[in-house]
Amino acid sequence: MRPEAAVVGAGPAGLLAATRIAEHGFGVQVLEEHKTIGEPCHCAGLISVEGLRRLGLEPRGDFIQCEVYGGRVYAPSGEHMELRDSRPRAYVVDRAAFDRCLAERAVDAGAEIRLGERVEAISFSGGSATLRVGKETVEPGVVVDAEGPEARLLAEAGLDTGQGGLLKGFNVDVHSVEVEPGIVEMWFGDETARGFFAWVIPTGDDEARCGLASKGDALGSLKGFLRKRFGVEPPARVRAGRVCTGGPVKRTVYGNLLLAGDAAGQVKPTTGGGVVLGGLCARIAGDVASQHLGGEGDLARYEGLWRGRYGREFKLMLAVRVLMNGLGDERLSRALHAFKEEGLQARAQALLENGDMDMQAGVIREALTDPAMLAAMVRSLGRVVLGELLSLV
Repeated sequence: MRPEAAVVGAGPAGLLAATRIAEHGFGVQVLEEHKTIGEPCHCAGLISVEGLRRLGLEPRGDFIQCEVYGGRVYAPSGEHMELRDSRPRAYVVDRAAFDRCLAERAVDAGAEIRLGERVEAISFSGGSATLRVGKETVEPGVVVDAEGPEARLLAEAGLDTGQGGLLKGFNVDVHSVEVEPGIVEMWFGDETARGFFAWVIPTGDDEARCGLASKGDALGSLKGFLRKRFGVEPPARVRAGRVCTGGPVKRTVYGNLLLAGDAAGQVKPTTGGGVVLGGLCARIAGDVASQHLGGEGDLARYEGLWRGRYGREFKLMLAVRVLMNGLGDERLSRALHAFKEEGLQARAQALLENGDMDMQAGVIREALTDPAMLAAMVRSLGRVVLGELLSLV
């Protein structure tokens, strides 16, 4: 069987790539191992207002749960700083409903979605990928691999994408808890979530989505965090997944196969959010695949296109992640205290209001070139710690 294009995975990246291919008039099959779109859900479900617009989507009531105006950042010491805007900066989404919306768009464009179809293996012959789907052999003209973190199929085929920084993550929905609507919480500290952070995202009145990712016992850490923050035990349903913090993989084109989304590491290393940037890269993959199918271009162009457009964003965000991971609890607490003590909260507030949640390079550069903020960081963190990051600005 030889469809023009096959997409592995019906998450946002896979569905957005499939939509673009179908819009260009080519036949595309989306192969999804689960029988229901959007399940199981591994995502915290926070998408920026700008990001939704960049993906060409309107906020719809069937997947938007509430709006987010700002957040509180908690240092390991317990001290916190609050930043909020007068306008919505992000949406809390029901990811299953959001994914179903993307699936509807893909089908309307002409894509075929095959649910319960697990791709068992990928093999390469003469630079072309062949998929084994159950007992069926599929030989597409182009494959977009959007299966999620770790790129299992390539790994089992003996190809190492070089993906690093994968953390175990867990999240749950809690009810009858006290949270402030519209304000997200981020809790840092090795005891809370070593190598990342814990989050509290209000989803409604007295309801929140809580989770964390960690280099250690992530599930045990989540249980401890819920007891500390709310005095509750985790509910029976705990969702597990992988959080990508290591930046893009070293290579995203393998013959006629393109990697997109989490499988390509196209995820913000600072926050682990991959829907927007992964989706934008997936749309590029769909366009490049379509041009190739139409005889107008080499698939190798994909590598240069997405890296040329978003590579610097990933590079700076990864540098911040490396910096954060190396600070330790004491210096991190000292830095937040210095910001508050030296009256820099208003400057940070201005960065929030003018900044971009997805394209963070501009905010990072502005923070590192602001004399007052830079001086506070040097005093609390040390000049050596900031040296490598400053070299990228």
